This record gives sequence, structure tokens and C-alpha cells, in this order.
Amino acid sequence: MSTLSFDGCAHTLKLLGDDGSTIGTWTAYNHVDRRATFSHVENGTYQIQDKLKPHLHPGDSEDGSYGSYGIIRFNYSGHPGVGVHSGRAHSPYQPGPEHATKGCIRTTDEAMKKIKENMARSSLSTISVANNSGCEAMSATQKYGNIYIPPGMNLL
Repeated sequence: MSTLSFDGCAHTLKLLGDDGSTIGTWTAYNHVDRRATFSHVENGTYQIQDKLKPHLHPGDSEDGSYGSYGIIRFNYSGHPGVGVHSGRAHSPYQPGPEHATKGCIRTTDEAMKKIKENMARSSLSTISVANNSGCEAMSATQKYGNIYIPPGMNLL
């Protein structure tokens, strides 16, 4: 089984083969919109829900919410539907992977195409999230002027 690995500080998503070798590395962000119900995906390893193929949304495209290749959802407690997807490739504001989501990790259509092709040969088992603490997530958000202040955090 292959796996995904997301590094929130480096803003990279890796697809790893059965033997742990890197099949591909792409740009990815966990830039969460300030109106979302949580600030970022916590560090940890999560079970993939869509192991054999991404979940598709009818009519989506590279400029749509989820990109041309759908979403690969993973089990994230309290937040069903969180996953990895592309989309918003030509958005006038923060195009591509840097475009804010409601909590998902956004990458490129190129990445999703390669991951989808690999899933046909080797199912996905997990995604590991590292270096994605609140500080890293907040710095990515602040970079774009979308300041998110987690509940209970006092900036004074």
C-alpha cells in the first residue's frame, strides 16, 4: 500500500510507494479559511477513506473547488470530508495550492492525477501530517492576510 506525507512547514505533499520510496513530491498547503470550523489539520497519521480512487464531485474542473481529480478523504475526528484535493488553479486571488480551503490540504492537478494513477495500482493506506502546528498554519494564513485566531488564544 502506498501512503501520502504532508509537511506543513515545507508546503509539500509526497506520494510514497509500498517500499517507502518517493514517487512524487508536489506543492501543497493547509491554508484554512478563517470562517472554517478549525484552524488546521493536526500533526498525526490518519487513515485514508478513499483507498482505491478519489471521491469525485460532478462537473468539477481545475478551477473548481476540488480540482479535476476529486478529493482523497481521510478520517479526521470531528470533521468528516477533510482530505487532499486540488482546484482553484486560476483563481484571481491565491490561485492553486495556496487558495484557502475549509480545512483540506490543497495541492495541484498534476499531483492529484499522479496519485490517482498510482491508486489504481496500489491502494492508499494513510496520510502522515508533520510540521503543521498552529504556528505554521497561522503563518501561512497570515501570509495572505487571512488572520485566524484559534479559540482561547490571546494575542495581547
